[in-house]
Amino acid sequence: MSNLLEASSPTDQQNRRPSLLRGWTRLLEDYAVLLPFLAILLCCIVFVPRFATTATASDIFVNASIVAIAGAGMTLVIALRGLDLSVGSIQGLVACAVASFVTTMGFTGGVVGGVLLGALVGAVNGFLVGYLRVPAFVATLGTMGIFRGAALLLADGGTISADNSMLEALATSKVLYIPTPFLIACLVLGAAYVLLHRTPFGRHVCAVGGSPEAAADSGIRVQRVTFVVFVLSGVAAALAGVLLCGQLGSATGSLGVGFELQVIAVVVLGGTSLAGGAGNLIGTMIASLLLAVISSALNLLNVPSYYQYLATGVLLIAALAFDSGHRYLAEKKALEFR
Repeated sequence: MSNLLEASSPTDQQNRRPSLLRGWTRLLEDYAVLLPFLAILLCCIVFVPRFATTATASDIFVNASIVAIAGAGMTLVIALRGLDLSVGSIQGLVACAVASFVTTMGFTGGVVGGVLLGALVGAVNGFLVGYLRVPAFVATLGTMGIFRGAALLLADGGTISADNSMLEALATSKVLYIPTPFLIACLVLGAAYVLLHRTPFGRHVCAVGGSPEAAADSGIRVQRVTFVVFVLSGVAAALAGVLLCGQLGSATGSLGVGFELQVIAVVVLGGTSLAGGAGNLIGTMIASLLLAVISSALNLLNVPSYYQYLATGVLLIAALAFDSGHRYLAEKKALEFR
């Protein structure tokens, strides 16, 4: 009997090796952004002066959190095979609204009012895309201008002070040395992960993103799913606006300009394909940290801010190229099996 066990053990090991290799390959495919993140982080620690400090780490976590929270909503939108170009304008509009609300309604009224405003403008996007069947790119491009104009009107072209200690504490305090915004981001991304991967609604989102026609034929209410996803995207962008307002202590109508580029970049870099059908929320968080690390490193090196937009654009193009190549190889492999 012992001889038989010894004879079978090499075969079992050989069978386990391909399985283990496939597991590592799948892990690298799902979280490919982890490798460049670790590489860039190591280079920054070694070569950038004053990078390896607690103050820099705190700034990275806070900046990454604001992008990651909006990225959670954008991940759902892209999994639905859509885009929300209005998240930057929603962030700016909500920041101005919160700055106005906290002076009259206090902290709770300001935050709740800002989140409800985000849900309302998200509902506008959802109605246009879901029920009026306006392409998401066109609809949110139009509302981006409308919401930006509303933010500028609310701020009256100036700055609105948000003098509220609780709002400031929400955006700048720490719990066990961990910035509160980062904890909020983890909660938001965790809730989005459960929603997308553990609920029927999440399966409906992926089904609509994979094929809206097939989803409708299977009984999924595509219009309602689309509407809810854009409402959630608006709420996520609103939370980012609340934190940004608390961090700055004021708001202007121009806040959030270009924010949508960062959010789309971290979602695509994180491994969510623009083809829809799936979302990678853990990758979104890692990509947000990557973008925050690059931004902090460039600031410490006194590199002008417009180079940061250049870096974001280059990373987005690289992510899109990787996504296109990955889809091409997947389609080619599928054809070979037919």
